Amino acid sequence: MSLEEALKEQEIQVDGLLKSANKYVGALKAWKKACQIGHIGNLQKAAAQSEELVGGLPIPTAEVKSAWTFDVRSYLEGEEWRKDIQDVAQAKFNLRIVEENETLISSPVVVRSQPGSNRLVLGKVAWPTLQPAVVAAELKRLRDRAAGANSQEFLDGLYAAAQHLTKEANPLVRFKDIYDLFALTPGWKKENPPAAFGQAIYALHRSEIRATRAGRRFEIEYPSGNAKDKDLFIVMDEDGRPLRYYAIQFR
Repeated sequence: MSLEEALKEQEIQVDGLLKSANKYVGALKAWKKACQIGHIGNLQKAAAQSEELVGGLPIPTAEVKSAWTFDVRSYLEGEEWRKDIQDVAQAKFNLRIVEENETLISSPVVVRSQPGSNRLVLGKVAWPTLQPAVVAAELKRLRDRAAGANSQEFLDGLYAAAQHLTKEANPLVRFKDIYDLFALTPGWKKENPPAAFGQAIYALHRSEIRATRAGRRFEIEYPSGNAKDKDLFIVMDEDGRPLRYYAIQFR
């Protein structure tokens, strides 16, 4: 049984508890009203009904509680959580999410699991809500909110790195060299694996941004026949076609 199926089954069982609980609450309200207006017959009737209904609550509640047997830790230790999120993100939101080294890359965040805490981590934020559709919706919201601002900041960072790596007036720099430069910052590579960097290039490529804040226009360069895959950032576009990013030139 998948996590989504287990959650749905538990939800149906809890719905049954709510129906019983609502009947009990209704009897209590009738009892209270009888006290307020002094209707002794209704008071006695509602009191007896309340006593009868409350007696049926503890046992089914315990049964529903014990019916939850899904092993969340094993789920988060395996690969199913990644597949579930990827599938629903693609089906519901047309959102392509990349998998790398037991993480998911959904620019601008990397998603990791924390099996010992029964939760995910979205970027640096602890995320205890595991329903795949809810996680996918949050990743879509984060991508939509950050796309423009992050791409401009990313482009300015690329230009600053290009200036550091070469003194040419119109620098042409490989993305791999920029990535390796950024990775010298302690902890940066852990938060920005190659797939995330590739997604950032793709977001810039798809954005309407055409120049740095300083006014330097850019062109993304694709590899020639001699380029090696290890020097490329390969991203699947929305049609499933691979885009091979090699370098960037500023003019």
